[in-house]
Amino acid sequence: MKAVFEIIPDYIVADRCELVCEISNEGFSYLIKDCGAKIFIGSGVYHFNNIIGGNYAQALRKIFEQTGSLSENYKKVQVIYSFPESVLIPFSLYNSRNNAAVLNMVHGDFTDNDAILTDVLLKSKVYNCYRISSEISREIHNKFPSCEALHQYSFLMNNLSANSNRLSVTFYPQKIVLSVEKDGKILLINSFHYKTAEDVSYTLLNICRRFEIEKIPVEVSGLIEKDSALYKEIYKYFDQVSFPKLTKEINFSEEMNKYPAHFFSHFFAVDSCE
Repeated sequence: MKAVFEIIPDYIVADRCELVCEISNEGFSYLIKDCGAKIFIGSGVYHFNNIIGGNYAQALRKIFEQTGSLSENYKKVQVIYSFPESVLIPFSLYNSRNNAAVLNMVHGDFTDNDAILTDVLLKSKVYNCYRISSEISREIHNKFPSCEALHQYSFLMNNLSANSNRLSVTFYPQKIVLSVEKDGKILLINSFHYKTAEDVSYTLLNICRRFEIEKIPVEVSGLIEKDSALYKEIYKYFDQVSFPKLTKEINFSEEMNKYPAHFFSHFFAVDSCE
């Protein structure tokens, strides 16, 4: 486990703050927003490196034990599961008894260590059926028993903009989560692994060819720098490459302003302070 960065607030008024967490095979990250002051005050990003036997639950437990800001009694806790084993099923075709069979068919055989979860997406009239490690699910709910959990693909579907045309790419260590929006409809949401910058450009170009898309704007977020080989490789083939635009309501503490805002921007669609 490696801490990429940690921004620990000096002081937290937990009952007016929201905590948003994301867990994936690549790592764990979180963002703290002071809803009263309307400002993001803390964050942490940890990568799971060289974990023996893939025991991510144990690594997650270690983060929870060592990070005091995760033990506050927050007004609200939301958890995003960013795992690739997901299937979107229209209401008309859904039968809960077939969840395991559908996931097995698309992603390989179910194991005894997996938990199957389902998000109901009323706006899109689909179910998101997905599976995660039972041990990870148990660690999350032991730590945050009242949390609201949602799969990453679900909130991408829920936050689709009307008449949007966009290819969105969120970067993780050796993984991208890609969504394609055309005329306000989602054409594709999927995860792809990569080793080199060329792998990423090949994936994006292949997706555009398959869907017969030309000159679509590309929006990138996550851990990618503008002067990196990854960004420059994408810019070779796409004329419009940008980071997400921030609204005036999004503000950061002095410490968080030291980092590019797009590092955290994929969390903003989840933010729902009331």
